[in-house]
Amino acid sequence: MHSFLHVPDCPYPLLGRDLLTKLRAQIHFERSEVKVTGPEGIPLTILTMSIEDEYRLHEKRTNSNNQETLDHWLAEFPQAWAETGGMGLAINQAPIIVTLKAAILPASVRQYPMPKEAREGIRPHIKRLLEQGILVPCKSPWNTPLLPVRKPGTNDYRPVQDLREVNKRIEDIHPTVPNPYNLLSGLPPNYTWYTVLDLKDAFFCLRLHPTSQPIFAFEWQDADLGISGQLTWTRLPQGFKNSPTLFDEALHQDLAGFRVRYPALILLQYVDDILLAAKTKEECKEGTRALLQTLGSLGYRASAKKAQICQKQVTYLGYKIKDGRRWLTEARMRAILDIPTPQNPRQLREFLGTAGFCRLWIPGFAEMAAPLYPLTRPGVAFKWEEPQKKAFTNIKKALLESPALGLPDLAKPFELFIDEKGGYAKGVLTQKLGPWRRPTAYLSKKLDPVASGWPPCLRMIAAIALLVKDSYKLTLGQPLTIHAPHAVEAVIRQPPDRWLTNARMTHYQTMLLDKDRVHFGPLVTLNPATLLPLPGEPEAHNCLQVLAEAHGARPDLTDQPLPSPDHIWFTDGSSFLHQGKRRAGAAVTTENQVVWAQALPPGTSAQRAELIALTQALKLAEGKRLTVYTDSRYAFATAHIHGEIYRRRGLLTSEGKDIKNKEEILALLRALHLPSALSIIHCPGHQKGDSLEARGNRRADLAAREAALTTDTTSLLALEPTNDRPSPSWDYEQRDIQTLEKLGATKEPNGDWTYEGKTVIPYRVTKYLVTFLHKMTHLSSKKMRELLEREEEFNFLLGKNDILKQVTEQCDACARVNASRLKLPPGNRVRGYRPGTHWEIDFTEIKPAHLQALQLVQREIWKPLAQAYKDQRDHPTIPHSYQIGDTVWVRRHQAKNLEPHWKGPYIVLLTTPTALKVDGIAAWIHASHVKPARPTDSATTSEWTAHRTQNPLKIRLSRTPSC
Repeated sequence: MHSFLHVPDCPYPLLGRDLLTKLRAQIHFERSEVKVTGPEGIPLTILTMSIEDEYRLHEKRTNSNNQETLDHWLAEFPQAWAETGGMGLAINQAPIIVTLKAAILPASVRQYPMPKEAREGIRPHIKRLLEQGILVPCKSPWNTPLLPVRKPGTNDYRPVQDLREVNKRIEDIHPTVPNPYNLLSGLPPNYTWYTVLDLKDAFFCLRLHPTSQPIFAFEWQDADLGISGQLTWTRLPQGFKNSPTLFDEALHQDLAGFRVRYPALILLQYVDDILLAAKTKEECKEGTRALLQTLGSLGYRASAKKAQICQKQVTYLGYKIKDGRRWLTEARMRAILDIPTPQNPRQLREFLGTAGFCRLWIPGFAEMAAPLYPLTRPGVAFKWEEPQKKAFTNIKKALLESPALGLPDLAKPFELFIDEKGGYAKGVLTQKLGPWRRPTAYLSKKLDPVASGWPPCLRMIAAIALLVKDSYKLTLGQPLTIHAPHAVEAVIRQPPDRWLTNARMTHYQTMLLDKDRVHFGPLVTLNPATLLPLPGEPEAHNCLQVLAEAHGARPDLTDQPLPSPDHIWFTDGSSFLHQGKRRAGAAVTTENQVVWAQALPPGTSAQRAELIALTQALKLAEGKRLTVYTDSRYAFATAHIHGEIYRRRGLLTSEGKDIKNKEEILALLRALHLPSALSIIHCPGHQKGDSLEARGNRRADLAAREAALTTDTTSLLALEPTNDRPSPSWDYEQRDIQTLEKLGATKEPNGDWTYEGKTVIPYRVTKYLVTFLHKMTHLSSKKMRELLEREEEFNFLLGKNDILKQVTEQCDACARVNASRLKLPPGNRVRGYRPGTHWEIDFTEIKPAHLQALQLVQREIWKPLAQAYKDQRDHPTIPHSYQIGDTVWVRRHQAKNLEPHWKGPYIVLLTTPTALKVDGIAAWIHASHVKPARPTDSATTSEWTAHRTQNPLKIRLSRTPSC
């Protein structure tokens, strides 16, 4: 380090003593001049550079041939370069008119205080833009501040206008700028020669209409130029929210002819960054010449400093591209690695946004960044702890290890290897390159809270759907083969009867069963990050069998009556309004007695009351065999289906919020394991029959309502002592006993009948089971017999074969839908060759008493009915009585608070039998929506009188209607 004197106004560089000593300089003073030479007498050469060119000292040394080539391009196409052609102007584009939102006021923000150094730094830029006509003086009600921004590593400032308030007042347009995420998908890997051009001052190439120029005004004072007031832009300004979209569309329109003339070249455009790709060097040179000629003639200017012409490796949009592959540039990785530890949610969002742009190169990015995302949510305390530190470090480390990815080739099919673990979907998108599979992108997504609670096979379906949708951005609809460790295709074609809603399953089937775009490959066990098989043999399993076994919180929970239960109870919850307050109660009863009843806090919902009642019944039956009936579908589904789903996904809804009645559901799930055997059965509510279910449900409903009206909130009734003598499990009828005696069945001491070591199910219950099974499946008698035989290990169904045949033959739905042969009686059907050759006569005997009744009906009904029709024919009903010139009121259908329900009065202009046309309303009005206006309702003349008050500055007006 050396200190030296800096004189800004000195036109020559100053050499200090330290530098002269290091150079071993020799100074010779002569009469006419001074010579400075080295130790060998050779004059020293001093290089003088401007501050703007200081960056050249830090650039890598380039090949002299490249510089000569660039000079050649500059000389051949001077109008295409900003260094030789000056400021650009798109000659084919009309001036842009900016559309403001309705009913807005101009944005007027005063200029912020600006340091002298910053003001002096942006003054040359303002002066240059004024000389080029891009800035002009103006007077406008609009004003926004100017912000000086220093360029990194230099002392040069550039002016940036704060247009946030202006952007709020301007109408939005749909952004059509290409997505950099999939822009390179349109670049085939066999195009290996590239030219990259960056347009200089791109937005300034588009003119701004004079009517829109005052919107972008700002303050500026310059005594040397005699300016003290406002300046505004005549070209499209930077910082305007619609500038990228407007320029991108204009350049696409101007370059449309070039794309048509050179179809063999690939031209990619992202706002002002252009990439031209060709298969050979000669094609690339020819296309570059044509592109530069086109840009120059259209009025666009490219930057020679940033040009990369006819090279095998280029940098485009932060990627290094070479031989059909792409890498992250060192500058982009360094920018992420230099980000300090975030101190607040805003800095963390900036880091995740910057790192998320590179997620295609990071296997498992979603799982890696999972600890960081909760800190970005509003209302969450920002605590930077060990999991966040580890995730922050792992993401930076993964960037340093980022591999090279192949460019997507839209002429080849794609393969997607997918795996799911812990609620995170991870995949590798590949394409074949000879015998190898080359990675194109690493994909990762987090499953939503609902899908995270499913069994593994269904989570795999959700993971596939997420990554397939994400891969469409890169494949652009090309054929895709999916490789996964589960047989998901069979599950999608034969979905389970629980876990998934119909809407979600339809969405998955529509996306994944598209044979033209999606194919399923053989089952593989893989590591998505490395695309290598995991060590060891894969665990063989059947997805359909796994889903069939993943029932609920308790494997032996059933919805059929238990044999020999200790208790048969009925539960119900009630919630209703009583004297303006919501009362609630819950009860557990037998068929005719109350086991437990309790009043619940006011405001308790009916669903919560049902859960409390069912939970209490399970607690009271701890260690016993219980059959419990409930008329609540909510409680029934929570116990059988939804409870297990909630437990797996953490009691969250699809939006990630806590479910309703969370504590009650947790209590119910814990209570499900208390009884030794449990059957929860759903029964319809408010039944009128005399069956066991109807009587018990009515008793429970009455007990719940009575408990809700009581003031005691802890009315718990004791259980009746059970009889030591076992009671029979089934109620056998007389025909059942006769059949069992013929079969030689044995009657047990508790009253049950057994046959061949199995408990006999009565005929009535067997018919109920078969009818219920057929309603659920509509299978044939043979198929249902096979299903029932699998379950007859401990029970014998009495009259099973006859009931199966009877139920299937009497099913109306099966008779209408199922195809069957028409059985005709033996013999030939008689047919005639002309009318009257064969007659069929039917005979019905009508008794005299029936004829007398028919005559009475005719005499009492038909004559009055005919008279009524005659009166209506003689005196037709008039739809309405309104005439032209009447005054009516019209109903106001959407009346607000404190607003009358009728508007008017209006004068009737035209009428139809059902509608009216009034003065002041364009549409026809139905006659039922109007009412006649009284004469006093019409507009009448009134007299207004002024009265003086004690305050000389006020008067009081009163109206007196005329008679």
